[in-house]
Amino acid sequence: MTDWTPTTLVSVDEPGDRSGASDGHSRYGVYLSQRLGEFHDENPGTPLPTEEFTAAAWRVATPPVLTGYVSLRPDIEGIEAVWAENEEGIGSLAFKVSVPLWFSDLPADRRPRHPWQDWTTRYDIATRDDKYRRAWEPDLKPGRPAVLTVSNILISATGWDLPTPKHTEGRGLVEEAKQVVHEIARRVNQDAGPMVAQLLGDR
Repeated sequence: MTDWTPTTLVSVDEPGDRSGASDGHSRYGVYLSQRLGEFHDENPGTPLPTEEFTAAAWRVATPPVLTGYVSLRPDIEGIEAVWAENEEGIGSLAFKVSVPLWFSDLPADRRPRHPWQDWTTRYDIATRDDKYRRAWEPDLKPGRPAVLTVSNILISATGWDLPTPKHTEGRGLVEEAKQVVHEIARRVNQDAGPMVAQLLGDR
């Protein structure tokens, strides 16, 4: 189990990936092998450009495709690869970190009051984490609408240490994809972690 901190938002479980692998090497690698069509350009055997490869590698490594290899801190709603356009309409890879905000996280004069409902929470047996609890939508009741606030942090992937892919299958593909996953985790924790800690008051 990961020891979460105010700035640690994501972790990668390499020992679990090996021990849970049906091929004896990598559970993530098995999932990649089942989706090889997502890892080559229009011409089979031609690797994707770096940014597209990065987005594909992250998508396969995370829920709903694969559970358990990459873990998000329970109170983080999602970390998603997205494309951000500049003024010329040119897109570049970025990552969106979605953070549920409770009424208590909002300025006092902007906090919804009764009868509006906030996020709710319950103890997660899977994570066994009492500090960073997952935010759940409340059970709606007549006359009790819910106001659920999410803050999306966007960080650019430009300048990250991402490999130029050379493989579209086999161990080479797995190693390149794993390099991508670890770099994303490192940069999200480094770049977005302090911002999330400030948003949530380091709780």
